Formats: sequence, C-alpha cells, structure tokens
Amino acid sequence: MLRVTQSNSSGRAKSYYSTADYYTEGQELTGFWRGEGAFMLGLTGTVDQCDWDRLCDNFRPDTGEPLTVRRKDQRRVGYDFNFHVPKSVSLLYGLTRDDRILEAFRDSVRATMEDIETESKARVRVSGKNEDRVTGNLIWGEFTHFTARPVDGLPDPHLHAHCFVFNATFDREEDRWKAGQFGDLKRDAPYFEAVFHSRLARRLEELGLNTQRTAKGWELAGLDPETMDKFSRRTARIEQLASAKNITDPDLKSTLGARTRSSKAAELTMSDLESAWRSRLTDTEAERLEWLANRIGKDTITEDDAAARSAVARTMEHAFERASVLPERMLLAEALKQGIGKASRESIEQVTEQQDLIHAERKGQRLVTTKAVLEEETKMLTFAREGRGACTPITVNQNVFHREWLNDQQKAAVRHVLESRDRVILVRGAAGTGKTTMMQEAREAIEANGQRVLAFAPSAGASRGVLRQEGFESADTVSRLLADPAMQRDAHGAILWIDEAGLLGTKTMRQVFDLAGQIDARVVLSGDKRQHGAVERGAALRLLEDEAGLKPAEIKEIQRQKDRYKTAIKKLSEGKTRQGFRGLDELGWIREVDDDDRYRALAESYIDAIADGKSALVVSPTHFEGNRITDEIRAQLRAHGTLGDDARSFPELIPANLTLGQKRDPLNYRQGDVLVFHQNAPGYRKGTRLIIGQDEVPFESAERFTVFHEDQIEVATGDRIRITKNGTTADTAHRLNNGDLFTVSGFTDAGDLRLNNGWTISKDYGHIAHGLVVTSHASQGKTVDRVIIGQSSRSFRASSREQFYVSASRGRQQVLVFTDDKDELLQAVSRSDERLSGTELLAGVENAHRRIIHERLAEQSREADAIAVVEHRREGIEHER
Repeated sequence: MLRVTQSNSSGRAKSYYSTADYYTEGQELTGFWRGEGAFMLGLTGTVDQCDWDRLCDNFRPDTGEPLTVRRKDQRRVGYDFNFHVPKSVSLLYGLTRDDRILEAFRDSVRATMEDIETESKARVRVSGKNEDRVTGNLIWGEFTHFTARPVDGLPDPHLHAHCFVFNATFDREEDRWKAGQFGDLKRDAPYFEAVFHSRLARRLEELGLNTQRTAKGWELAGLDPETMDKFSRRTARIEQLASAKNITDPDLKSTLGARTRSSKAAELTMSDLESAWRSRLTDTEAERLEWLANRIGKDTITEDDAAARSAVARTMEHAFERASVLPERMLLAEALKQGIGKASRESIEQVTEQQDLIHAERKGQRLVTTKAVLEEETKMLTFAREGRGACTPITVNQNVFHREWLNDQQKAAVRHVLESRDRVILVRGAAGTGKTTMMQEAREAIEANGQRVLAFAPSAGASRGVLRQEGFESADTVSRLLADPAMQRDAHGAILWIDEAGLLGTKTMRQVFDLAGQIDARVVLSGDKRQHGAVERGAALRLLEDEAGLKPAEIKEIQRQKDRYKTAIKKLSEGKTRQGFRGLDELGWIREVDDDDRYRALAESYIDAIADGKSALVVSPTHFEGNRITDEIRAQLRAHGTLGDDARSFPELIPANLTLGQKRDPLNYRQGDVLVFHQNAPGYRKGTRLIIGQDEVPFESAERFTVFHEDQIEVATGDRIRITKNGTTADTAHRLNNGDLFTVSGFTDAGDLRLNNGWTISKDYGHIAHGLVVTSHASQGKTVDRVIIGQSSRSFRASSREQFYVSASRGRQQVLVFTDDKDELLQAVSRSDERLSGTELLAGVENAHRRIIHERLAEQSREADAIAVVEHRREGIEHER
C-alpha cells in the first residue's frame, strides 16, 4: 500500500523524527536523508533533529535563512508517502530478521521515491505565465519501521516506511526554492503504489520466495490466511470499530485508525517481540515459516514474457469494458497488479506499448483509448452521418394534434420526428418535460401514416414498466431486441423508438444501428445527456449529438414541478448546479443534520408523506447509506404498526458487478457466490445456478453468466420490496421486471412471499431487496409527489452533477435533502461523472491525423456493413426455406 497524507502542522511533522513518540528499542531504523533536493542543501546520511526541525519551520538547515517565500502558520509543511508491505512479508521478516528482505524493501521504496522525484513540479507565475514546471528534485527523510501500533500492549510485525517529503523544490530557471506542486503526484499515487509492489515482489521472487496474487493484492505463497490473521490484530480492531460506526469508506477508516492509535510499546525489544510472536504459532505454522526462510537465496527466477502478455491482455479486457478512455497510468497500474511477481515493470510497459493504443494528453495527463473503441464509435457515427437526408419524411406539415394541450416544444418535437429525412432522429428532453406524452402523439401520427413504431428502453423497468403503462403495450428492452431473431424479423421496416437512450453505451448503440441497417429500420432516440449515462463504455447519445451532425428536437419546458421548485430544477437541467442547489436551499429543502438525528428525521419525513396520502421515494447514491436509511424507516414503520412482527429471512442475491475480464479470474470469486446463467451455454441452460465451493466454474462461458454475492434479507408483512433481476412468479404465470416494486401481504404455508396483488414469489428467488430506498440510477424515469434524498459524506464519492439532478427532479411537489455537510455536498455534486469518448480524445490530436484515422475506420466500417447485410439476407433466405 502507498498512502499520501498532507501535513499542515510543523509540530506534527517534527514528530516523525521523535523516537520517543513513536518507535524505540530496535523497532525502527534511523532516518536517512534522501532526494536530490536534500543533497543540494548539504543533507546526507542520517537525519539530524536540528536540521529536521529547521526544515519543518521552512528554514534552510545550512544558513538558517527562509527556504521558500511562504511563511504562513497554516502552510503545507509536506507530504507523508508511506509504503506498506503485505502481511506475509512483514511476518517473515519479523520472525527471521533476514537483511535480504529488508534490503529488497528499502531498495523498492527508494527506487519508487526516485521515480516520484523525477516528476516533481513547481508553479510558474512569472511574466504572466500560469503553468507548472518540472523541477526533478525533492527533499525527504526516510524512516523504516518494523512494527504496527500495539493492541493490548503488544505490536504485530508490520514492515513499512514513512518518506516525509518537504513542500519545497528548487526551480533552476528562477534560481530559487519554491513550494512544490503535489497534485499530479497524489493523483498518480495508485500507479506508484503498483510500481512499488511490482518491484518488491520481483525482488523477493529473485530471492527464491514465491509470490501469489490475492483478491486484494499479493502475498508470499505458502502461508495460510489464518496464520496471517493472527498477526493482523490492529487491522481487525479498526474493522471492528468501523463496523460499529457503520464506516465503509477507506479514507474514513484510515482516519479512524489514526484516532485510535496507542503509543508504541517502548519497553519491548525486538527479541522480546519475536518470542511473543512465535508463541502464537502452531508447530505446523512454525515449520512452514522455517521452510520459507530456508528458501531465501535459492531457485531464483528468470523473466517471463508470457506472464506480461497475459497480464496486459486481462487488463485490456477488463479496463475498456466500461470506459472508452483511461489515464495511461491507471491502465499500467492494473497490468502491474495482474502480473505481480511474475512480470517486471519493464516487460509490462513494453507489452502495453505493443497494444493498439492511441495516446493524447489532456490537462497534463496522458490518456489512452484503443483502435477497437475508436472503430466502434466511428461505425456508430458513420451510420448516423450517412443516414442524414437518406429517408423519406413520414409526413409533412403536421398541424393536427390529438393532444391540444401539448406545448410548442412538444409539438415541434413531434413534427421533427415526422418530417425528418434522417435515418437516426434525436429528441432531447430534460427531466419532467413530457417526453412520453410527446412520444404517444408521435406514435399515433406515424401509425396513421401506415408505419409501425416499436418502443424500447435500456431497462425492463423503463420498457416493460413505464412504457407499457403509458400505452406502448409491446415495449421491451434493447437487449431483448438484439438477442431475439423473431423480434428482429418482426421489426423489419419499422421505426425503432428507444427511450432513455442516454443509458446506452456505444457498443450497444452500434449493435442497434447494425441491426437497423440490416432490417431497413429507422431509429428514434429520446433521452437527456445530462442525466445518468451508460454503465458500459461510451456516452453514445452525447456523441451522436456532438459529432454526427444530427440536430435534436429539444423539449426544455418543465411540467413536473411548479414555481420555485421548477426554477431550481431548470437550473440543474442546464448544468448550473450551484444555482439550482442554492434555489433548493433557499426553500429550506436542504437540511444539514448530525449523524445521530439525520436518519431519524429522514424516516419521519417519509412516514409523514405517506400519512398525508402522498407518493414518496427515498433516494441515496450508495447502497450502504440506503441500507442505513432503510433500517431506520422500517424501525419506525414497525413502531407505527405498519410493519408486521412476522419477519422472516430470505436469500438475497447481490450483483457482484464484475466485468467479463474479472469473471474470468478465479480470484474474484468467494465461497458461497452464486452464478446465474442469463443465456444458454454448453452444458448449462438459461437460469441454471452454480455455487462457488460446490460447483466448478465454466470460465470459458463467463459472458453467459452473472455473479452474485449471497446475503440474507429480513422481510415482514407490510414490507416494500424491489425486484433486482428479471424473472417470473412462483407459478411462472407473471413476469417480474427488474425495478418492480411490491408490498408483501404475507407468506404461504410453503414459506413463499405473497404480494398485495395476489402474486407469489418463491422463497428461493433471491433477486429481491428492500424497496424503500433506491439509488439515483434506479430512480431515473420515476415520478412521485415527494422525493427524499439521503446524501451524507458517506456517499460523496458516489455523488455527481448528474446524480443530483436525477435525484432531485423525481418529485412533483417537493424534494428534501438530508446531509451532514451542505458545503461539501455542494462540492461533491458540482463534479460531473461525464466520461470522455475516444472520438473526443482525438479532438486533442492534430486535425489532419484525426481525419485520416476516421476516414480509414469509416471505410472499414462500410465494408463490414456491406458484408453483414449480405450475410443477414442470406440467413433470411435460409430461414424462409
């Protein structure tokens, strides 16, 4: 692990030197000066307290003069880069004190810090400039420690190093010391962490110690997890405290660890500690550690190019499934983790350079996409561009409307669809503007002119739920359209209308366009690019709007909300988050409440809404906070007598959300996980379930199954439950759609769940969750009287401009937001989670180069489409025969 912690306190920075506060009696090494900056100041060898304290106070150790200009009391003194080894390495070193392990660790730390140093920067503000300049020098003290903070008076072995870097770097061009710019170094900390671990694992492999990847990193092969758990008491204590306080965020856990530190056990020597540690081992464990110790210096390894190729291949498959563009260092970090111990950093970087990657720099960061991603986007855009003006309008001069109450923007959108000559037609509508009503009017006009409209949406809830309720009886999911040959034949020559199209990625959109070309269909896409985007890679709707030259009809007039609520939502819909947030706050609808009272107040607001006869929805960005809110609401419902006292436990299958690459990796599974086939596969029918630990995993069919973690859910009469995966009722007579909400009316004699509409769900179905609280993604497309949002600092990492807009716009009459910090919430929801496309990345490349690439890919796309049309027609002829 590599943590980077900012220090704003000179006094605290001085404590890194003070052994009385930290380590003693052999539990640490003397601090050493490191870095070119230290050498420039004449600082070499061991750290002297006087020199250290002067630097902490921003004075030159050699002259006593100020080092940098800034002398504020609250200035940034420096940054603690602290490196931690896996527990197995700490344990082996703690019990053997083998200097070769220590040397491998210190060399790995030193080399990684030197990498970091070469990228150090300072601000440049002279002569009207506003940029950063690479300086390549830093000053730091390296402190190596062997033990963790004690638990019950005794520390566990924990080999780690603190490299405290002072906030100073020498700018040779300006010939002066300046404060450093550490933003990019902190941003790239996961990469440097992976580099450090790659180095250390390789060094240990070279010493004859085998390493193995784990779900969370790596360890030395040969030690059981149970053995290492005996020496992880500090981590276990922090996890226990975090669980009691309902803390899941890694940063908050780290803070909790800092607040609960005990002083070092100064009276214990390393010899004392070694004896205490050995007393915890069984004879078998002691023999195993002795065997490992004897391996040091034997059977050293050689470079394995195949390991590097395999690591990079797995990384590429995983990383680009849900992203079109990635920071290059994020890609390299993942590849280094995949090849840990078996492939060197150099071989990983060499193999990565051989991939079909396209590079560009944005805001000082090197980003990459792949030729495959760019080809996918190009094919999608080419279909849309070449379809402009290629079709006959459905009708012209549409002036008769069955819904006279439609506003001018809705009527204009209907005309846009009817009169367009394009193969792909776009309709952009903000939340609550009446897109579905417009869609109904357009559908009737299209059918009146002798053509068919088939409605689709990305999710079952939006298609089989919302659209069918609004009169589109045969509406279905896009995935069903792409997988069902009979549905495709029926769609020949029709208009494929896809609602909530902003939730489609470029891969799926390209497949839709390929199909439309084969069956001679036109495509209407309605949605809002300012709401949530696709889970898979690519913002297809935004890309079509911005790059394909398609002019969308736009419906801006909000009808769902009124008055000041409407004004605030309009600001959010326009991306003016601060103004919209302020508008809601001025209404008194954003409430800052302490932890102890926040969930109680939120639950009371929900129950009051229901008591007032209002429809209500509670939204929270994370499942963790949503579960906390659910528990509080259920407790209050039980107190009011609305929830029965007949609670029973049922299996709950929670999606693991693994990418295809992750599903191919055995390390990503845990005992008891459930695999459910969503497609037929060799030897398995759709719906088959396998259990990890009982059944063998068919990794070769990973694209045909979904992985779930199994938990338990408590359900009582009166509970609101939500379906989390498409399925059927116990008697198979009724379809259950992902996102459907039901109220439990009781239980059958067999233990199945009876619903308020008379349906029954099998007790073993598993794809259920409490339905009182939904995520923002799940709320998109829903409308209620009052929406209540629980969004505390525990959910800020999952917060964004798009999330807040979707969540806040669900209500007709009111939105209430409960948080623990308004200011930080505003900062969190002011950030966009919009992802860059490969095409947009290329916008930063020379235009001529970009045009050549696009033209080449477009030509390949047209050739492939022509072949696909011929093959489809051939298949059609065979089918007719």
